[in-house]
Amino acid sequence: MKKIFLLTTTLIASALILISCGNKEPYIAVISKGFQHKFWVTVRQGAEDAAKENGVKISFIGPETESDSKVQQDLLDGEINKNPDAIAFAAVTGDFSEQVRRIKEKNIPLIGFDSGILPDQAQGSVLATASTDNRAAAAVVAERMFEEIKGRIANFTAGNKAKIAVLQLDNSDTGIGRAEGFVNRFKQLADSDPTTANKYVLQVIVPTTQNESDIANEVNALRGKSVLGIYLSNEAMARGFLVVYKSAEAGAANTIVGDAQDGGNLVVMGFDSGKPQLDAIRSGIILGSVTQNPYQIGYQAVSLAVKASKGESVNDVDTGAEWYDKTNIDDPDIAQLLYE
Repeated sequence: MKKIFLLTTTLIASALILISCGNKEPYIAVISKGFQHKFWVTVRQGAEDAAKENGVKISFIGPETESDSKVQQDLLDGEINKNPDAIAFAAVTGDFSEQVRRIKEKNIPLIGFDSGILPDQAQGSVLATASTDNRAAAAVVAERMFEEIKGRIANFTAGNKAKIAVLQLDNSDTGIGRAEGFVNRFKQLADSDPTTANKYVLQVIVPTTQNESDIANEVNALRGKSVLGIYLSNEAMARGFLVVYKSAEAGAANTIVGDAQDGGNLVVMGFDSGKPQLDAIRSGIILGSVTQNPYQIGYQAVSLAVKASKGESVNDVDTGAEWYDKTNIDDPDIAQLLYE
Protein backbone atom coordinates (compact mmCIF):
# COMPACT_ATOMS: atom_id res chain seq x y z
CA MET A 1 0.00 0.00 0.00
CA LYS A 2 2.87 2.33 0.85
CA LYS A 3 4.47 1.65 -2.56
CA ILE A 4 1.20 2.44 -4.31
CA PHE A 5 0.91 5.73 -2.36
CA LEU A 6 4.49 6.72 -3.24
CA LEU A 7 3.93 5.84 -6.89
CA THR A 8 0.72 7.87 -6.97
CA THR A 9 2.44 10.84 -5.31
CA THR A 10 5.28 10.65 -7.82
CA LEU A 11 2.86 10.54 -10.76
CA ILE A 12 0.92 13.53 -9.43
CA ALA A 13 4.15 15.50 -8.91
CA SER A 14 5.31 14.64 -12.41
CA ALA A 15 1.98 15.70 -13.86
CA LEU A 16 2.15 19.02 -12.00
CA ILE A 17 5.65 19.63 -13.34
CA LEU A 18 4.48 18.90 -16.89
CA ILE A 19 1.48 21.20 -16.48
CA SER A 20 3.76 23.90 -15.07
CA CYS A 21 6.15 23.53 -18.01
CA GLY A 22 3.26 23.55 -20.42
CA ASN A 23 2.00 26.80 -18.92
CA LYS A 24 5.43 28.42 -18.96
CA GLU A 25 5.21 31.83 -20.60
CA PRO A 26 7.48 31.89 -23.68
CA TYR A 27 10.36 34.35 -23.38
CA ILE A 28 11.81 36.34 -26.28
CA ALA A 29 15.04 38.27 -25.72
CA VAL A 30 15.14 41.53 -27.73
CA ILE A 31 18.55 43.20 -27.91
CA SER A 32 18.45 46.52 -29.74
CA LYS A 33 21.09 49.08 -30.71
CA GLY A 34 19.77 51.43 -28.05
CA PHE A 35 16.79 52.17 -25.84
CA GLN A 36 16.79 55.90 -25.02
CA HIS A 37 16.55 57.35 -28.51
CA LYS A 38 12.96 58.08 -29.53
CA PHE A 39 13.33 55.84 -32.58
CA TRP A 40 14.03 52.90 -30.27
CA VAL A 41 11.21 53.91 -27.92
CA THR A 42 8.83 53.48 -30.86
CA VAL A 43 10.48 50.19 -31.86
CA ARG A 44 10.00 49.00 -28.28
CA GLN A 45 6.31 49.92 -28.34
CA GLY A 46 5.82 47.80 -31.44
CA ALA A 47 7.73 44.92 -29.83
CA GLU A 48 5.68 45.10 -26.65
CA ASP A 49 2.39 45.19 -28.56
CA ALA A 50 3.39 42.10 -30.54
CA ALA A 51 4.40 40.34 -27.31
CA LYS A 52 1.03 41.14 -25.74
CA GLU A 53 -0.86 39.88 -28.80
CA ASN A 54 1.13 36.64 -28.86
CA GLY A 55 1.10 36.00 -25.11
CA VAL A 56 4.86 36.06 -24.67
CA LYS A 57 7.24 37.82 -22.32
CA ILE A 58 10.05 39.94 -23.79
CA SER A 59 13.05 41.89 -22.66
CA PHE A 60 14.07 45.03 -24.53
CA ILE A 61 17.64 46.07 -23.80
CA GLY A 62 20.50 47.82 -25.53
CA PRO A 63 23.62 49.92 -24.93
CA GLU A 64 23.38 53.60 -24.03
CA THR A 65 25.12 54.55 -27.27
CA GLU A 66 25.03 52.86 -30.67
CA SER A 67 28.83 52.78 -30.77
CA ASP A 68 29.29 50.61 -27.66
CA SER A 69 29.74 47.10 -29.05
CA LYS A 70 31.33 45.73 -25.84
CA VAL A 71 28.25 46.57 -23.79
CA GLN A 72 26.00 45.02 -26.41
CA GLN A 73 28.15 41.87 -26.48
CA ASP A 74 27.77 41.55 -22.70
CA LEU A 75 24.01 42.13 -22.88
CA LEU A 76 23.64 39.48 -25.57
CA ASP A 77 25.78 37.02 -23.60
CA GLY A 78 23.54 37.57 -20.58
CA GLU A 79 20.40 36.82 -22.59
CA ILE A 80 21.95 33.72 -24.15
CA ASN A 81 22.63 32.43 -20.63
CA LYS A 82 18.88 32.68 -19.89
CA ASN A 83 18.11 30.20 -22.71
CA PRO A 84 15.24 32.22 -24.21
CA ASP A 85 12.78 30.68 -26.64
CA ALA A 86 14.13 33.00 -29.34
CA ILE A 87 16.36 36.05 -29.73
CA ALA A 88 15.73 39.19 -31.80
CA PHE A 89 18.95 41.14 -32.35
CA ALA A 90 19.94 44.44 -33.98
CA ALA A 91 23.73 44.62 -33.98
CA VAL A 92 25.80 47.77 -33.62
CA THR A 93 29.13 47.95 -35.45
CA GLY A 94 31.31 45.25 -33.86
CA ASP A 95 32.15 41.55 -33.87
CA PHE A 96 29.41 39.24 -32.58
CA SER A 97 30.75 36.02 -34.08
CA GLU A 98 31.28 34.40 -30.67
CA GLN A 99 27.78 35.26 -29.47
CA VAL A 100 26.23 33.93 -32.69
CA ARG A 101 28.27 30.74 -32.30
CA ARG A 102 26.81 30.23 -28.81
CA ILE A 103 23.28 30.91 -30.05
CA LYS A 104 23.78 28.36 -32.80
CA GLU A 105 25.25 25.84 -30.35
CA LYS A 106 22.19 26.17 -28.09
CA ASN A 107 19.76 25.95 -31.03
CA ILE A 108 18.09 29.23 -30.07
CA PRO A 109 16.13 30.68 -33.01
CA LEU A 110 17.74 33.98 -34.07
CA ILE A 111 15.88 36.87 -35.74
CA GLY A 112 17.51 40.06 -36.96
CA PHE A 113 15.86 43.47 -36.93
CA ASP A 114 16.71 46.99 -38.08
CA SER A 115 20.42 46.69 -38.99
CA GLY A 116 20.28 42.94 -38.40
CA ILE A 117 23.60 41.10 -38.26
CA LEU A 118 26.39 41.29 -40.82
CA PRO A 119 26.35 38.19 -43.07
CA ASP A 120 29.96 37.27 -42.30
CA GLN A 121 29.05 37.07 -38.60
CA ALA A 122 25.60 35.53 -38.96
CA GLN A 123 27.02 32.07 -39.77
CA GLY A 124 23.76 31.15 -41.48
CA SER A 125 21.92 31.32 -38.17
CA VAL A 126 19.64 34.30 -38.83
CA LEU A 127 16.28 32.84 -39.82
CA ALA A 128 14.74 36.15 -40.96
CA THR A 129 15.13 39.90 -40.54
CA ALA A 130 12.53 42.63 -39.95
CA SER A 131 13.94 45.84 -41.36
CA THR A 132 13.67 48.73 -43.74
CA ASP A 133 15.12 48.03 -47.15
CA ASN A 134 17.68 50.78 -46.62
CA ARG A 135 18.99 50.68 -50.16
CA ALA A 136 15.53 51.06 -51.65
CA ALA A 137 14.64 53.86 -49.21
CA ALA A 138 17.89 55.72 -49.91
CA ALA A 139 17.25 55.35 -53.64
CA VAL A 140 14.03 57.35 -53.14
CA VAL A 141 16.09 60.21 -51.68
CA ALA A 142 18.53 59.98 -54.60
CA GLU A 143 15.66 60.30 -57.06
CA ARG A 144 14.36 63.39 -55.26
CA MET A 145 17.84 64.90 -55.04
CA PHE A 146 18.59 64.34 -58.72
CA GLU A 147 15.26 65.79 -59.79
CA GLU A 148 15.90 68.85 -57.64
CA ILE A 149 19.45 69.63 -58.80
CA LYS A 150 19.85 68.10 -62.27
CA GLY A 151 19.29 71.45 -63.97
CA ARG A 152 22.03 72.98 -61.85
CA ILE A 153 24.46 70.09 -62.44
CA ALA A 154 24.01 70.66 -66.18
CA ASN A 155 25.74 74.04 -65.77
CA PHE A 156 28.94 72.41 -64.50
CA THR A 157 31.65 70.82 -66.65
CA ALA A 158 33.88 67.74 -66.63
CA GLY A 159 36.70 69.97 -65.43
CA ASN A 160 34.62 71.68 -62.75
CA LYS A 161 32.22 69.09 -61.39
CA ALA A 162 29.25 69.58 -59.09
CA LYS A 163 29.78 67.95 -55.69
CA ILE A 164 27.18 66.12 -53.66
CA ALA A 165 28.13 65.04 -50.13
CA VAL A 166 26.82 61.81 -48.59
CA LEU A 167 27.08 61.65 -44.79
CA GLN A 168 27.17 57.91 -44.04
CA LEU A 169 26.14 57.20 -40.47
CA ASP A 170 28.63 54.36 -39.81
CA ASN A 171 30.02 51.15 -41.30
CA SER A 172 27.19 48.89 -40.17
CA ASP A 173 25.06 47.17 -42.80
CA THR A 174 22.49 49.94 -42.26
CA GLY A 175 25.07 52.67 -42.75
CA ILE A 176 26.55 51.06 -45.84
CA GLY A 177 23.11 50.31 -47.30
CA ARG A 178 21.86 53.87 -46.88
CA ALA A 179 24.97 55.28 -48.55
CA GLU A 180 25.18 52.72 -51.36
CA GLY A 181 21.47 52.92 -52.11
CA PHE A 182 21.74 56.67 -52.61
CA VAL A 183 25.03 56.60 -54.52
CA ASN A 184 24.06 53.79 -56.89
CA ARG A 185 20.68 55.27 -57.80
CA PHE A 186 22.04 58.80 -58.20
CA LYS A 187 24.80 57.54 -60.50
CA GLN A 188 22.29 55.55 -62.51
CA LEU A 189 20.15 58.62 -63.08
CA ALA A 190 22.95 61.15 -63.62
CA ASP A 191 25.06 58.94 -65.90
CA SER A 192 22.10 58.16 -68.16
CA ASP A 193 21.25 61.84 -68.60
CA PRO A 194 23.49 63.53 -71.23
CA THR A 195 23.08 66.91 -69.53
CA THR A 196 24.58 65.67 -66.24
CA ALA A 197 26.87 62.75 -67.17
CA ASN A 198 30.50 63.31 -66.12
CA LYS A 199 29.63 66.65 -64.52
CA TYR A 200 29.30 65.58 -60.89
CA VAL A 201 31.11 63.75 -58.11
CA LEU A 202 29.70 62.06 -55.01
CA GLN A 203 31.72 62.44 -51.80
CA VAL A 204 30.97 59.83 -49.10
CA ILE A 205 31.93 60.93 -45.58
CA VAL A 206 31.81 58.72 -42.46
CA PRO A 207 32.09 60.83 -39.27
CA THR A 208 34.24 59.41 -36.46
CA THR A 209 31.18 58.99 -34.21
CA GLN A 210 27.52 59.97 -34.26
CA ASN A 211 28.11 62.73 -31.72
CA GLU A 212 26.86 66.11 -32.90
CA SER A 213 30.30 67.70 -32.52
CA ASP A 214 32.03 65.11 -34.74
CA ILE A 215 29.33 65.39 -37.40
CA ALA A 216 29.42 69.18 -37.19
CA ASN A 217 33.17 69.10 -37.85
CA GLU A 218 32.56 67.22 -41.09
CA VAL A 219 29.71 69.55 -42.08
CA ASN A 220 31.85 72.61 -41.36
CA ALA A 221 34.28 71.40 -44.02
CA LEU A 222 31.42 71.54 -46.55
CA ARG A 223 30.66 75.21 -45.95
CA GLY A 224 31.70 78.03 -48.21
CA LYS A 225 30.10 76.99 -51.50
CA SER A 226 32.00 73.70 -51.69
CA VAL A 227 29.04 71.40 -52.44
CA LEU A 228 25.72 71.57 -54.27
CA GLY A 229 23.78 69.13 -52.13
CA ILE A 230 24.04 67.08 -48.94
CA TYR A 231 22.37 63.78 -48.08
CA LEU A 232 22.04 63.14 -44.31
CA SER A 233 21.62 59.39 -43.81
CA ASN A 234 20.07 59.43 -40.32
CA GLU A 235 18.75 61.69 -37.58
CA ALA A 236 22.18 62.10 -35.97
CA MET A 237 23.61 63.40 -39.26
CA ALA A 238 20.72 65.89 -39.43
CA ARG A 239 21.37 67.07 -35.88
CA GLY A 240 25.06 67.59 -36.63
CA PHE A 241 24.19 69.45 -39.82
CA LEU A 242 21.81 71.73 -37.93
CA VAL A 243 24.50 72.59 -35.39
CA VAL A 244 26.28 74.31 -38.27
CA TYR A 245 23.47 75.50 -40.54
CA LYS A 246 20.66 77.54 -39.03
CA SER A 247 17.73 79.20 -40.71
CA ALA A 248 18.26 82.60 -42.31
CA GLU A 249 15.13 83.76 -40.49
CA ALA A 250 16.92 83.17 -37.19
CA GLY A 251 19.65 85.56 -38.24
CA ALA A 252 22.39 82.94 -37.91
CA ALA A 253 25.65 83.47 -39.77
CA ASN A 254 25.68 80.02 -41.37
CA THR A 255 22.68 79.43 -43.61
CA ILE A 256 21.84 77.30 -46.63
CA VAL A 257 20.95 80.50 -48.50
CA GLY A 258 23.54 81.16 -51.21
CA ASP A 259 25.99 78.64 -49.75
CA ALA A 260 25.84 76.06 -52.52
CA GLN A 261 28.70 75.48 -54.94
CA ASP A 262 27.00 77.49 -57.69
CA GLY A 263 26.02 80.36 -55.41
CA GLY A 264 22.45 79.14 -55.02
CA ASN A 265 20.83 77.59 -51.98
CA LEU A 266 22.24 74.36 -50.61
CA VAL A 267 19.93 71.38 -51.24
CA VAL A 268 19.70 69.09 -48.22
CA MET A 269 17.73 65.87 -47.79
CA GLY A 270 17.61 63.37 -44.95
CA PHE A 271 16.62 59.98 -43.60
CA ASP A 272 14.50 59.26 -40.47
CA SER A 273 12.88 62.05 -38.42
CA GLY A 274 13.35 63.54 -34.91
CA LYS A 275 12.20 67.02 -33.86
CA PRO A 276 15.19 69.02 -35.17
CA GLN A 277 14.84 67.47 -38.62
CA LEU A 278 11.05 67.84 -38.62
CA ASP A 279 11.36 71.53 -37.71
CA ALA A 280 14.02 72.00 -40.39
CA ILE A 281 11.77 70.43 -43.02
CA ARG A 282 8.85 72.63 -42.02
CA SER A 283 11.07 75.73 -42.30
CA GLY A 284 12.70 74.64 -45.57
CA ILE A 285 16.27 74.17 -44.30
CA ILE A 286 16.01 70.47 -45.15
CA LEU A 287 13.95 69.85 -48.28
CA GLY A 288 12.59 66.45 -47.27
CA SER A 289 13.41 63.04 -45.86
CA VAL A 290 12.44 59.40 -45.98
CA THR A 291 11.06 57.81 -42.82
CA GLN A 292 11.16 54.24 -41.65
CA ASN A 293 8.34 52.59 -39.74
CA PRO A 294 9.97 51.99 -36.32
CA TYR A 295 6.77 50.61 -34.83
CA GLN A 296 6.58 47.89 -37.49
CA ILE A 297 10.28 47.07 -37.06
CA GLY A 298 9.67 46.17 -33.40
CA TYR A 299 6.30 44.54 -34.03
CA GLN A 300 7.53 42.33 -36.86
CA ALA A 301 10.76 41.39 -35.03
CA VAL A 302 8.84 39.90 -32.12
CA SER A 303 6.20 38.36 -34.39
CA LEU A 304 8.92 36.58 -36.38
CA ALA A 305 10.67 35.48 -33.17
CA VAL A 306 7.43 33.97 -31.84
CA LYS A 307 6.89 32.00 -35.06
CA ALA A 308 10.50 30.84 -35.08
CA SER A 309 10.24 29.71 -31.45
CA LYS A 310 7.37 27.42 -32.51
CA GLY A 311 9.38 25.93 -35.33
CA GLU A 312 7.37 27.72 -38.01
CA SER A 313 9.08 28.89 -41.19
CA VAL A 314 9.80 32.62 -41.38
CA ASN A 315 10.91 35.04 -44.10
CA ASP A 316 12.40 38.53 -44.18
CA VAL A 317 9.91 41.37 -43.72
CA ASP A 318 10.40 44.78 -45.36
CA THR A 319 8.86 47.18 -42.84
CA GLY A 320 8.59 49.97 -45.40
CA ALA A 321 9.61 53.62 -45.82
CA GLU A 322 7.88 56.81 -47.02
CA TRP A 323 9.07 60.14 -48.44
CA TYR A 324 7.87 63.24 -46.63
CA ASP A 325 8.39 66.99 -46.95
CA LYS A 326 6.57 70.12 -45.84
CA THR A 327 3.65 69.33 -48.17
CA ASN A 328 2.70 66.05 -46.48
CA ILE A 329 4.47 66.04 -43.11
CA ASP A 330 1.19 66.48 -41.23
CA ASP A 331 -0.83 63.95 -43.25
CA PRO A 332 -2.15 61.29 -40.83
CA ASP A 333 -0.57 58.40 -42.76
CA ILE A 334 2.85 60.08 -42.57
CA ALA A 335 2.57 61.69 -39.13
CA GLN A 336 2.07 58.31 -37.44
CA LEU A 337 5.48 57.18 -38.75
CA LEU A 338 7.36 60.21 -37.45
CA TYR A 339 8.86 60.64 -34.01
CA GLU A 340 10.21 63.69 -32.22
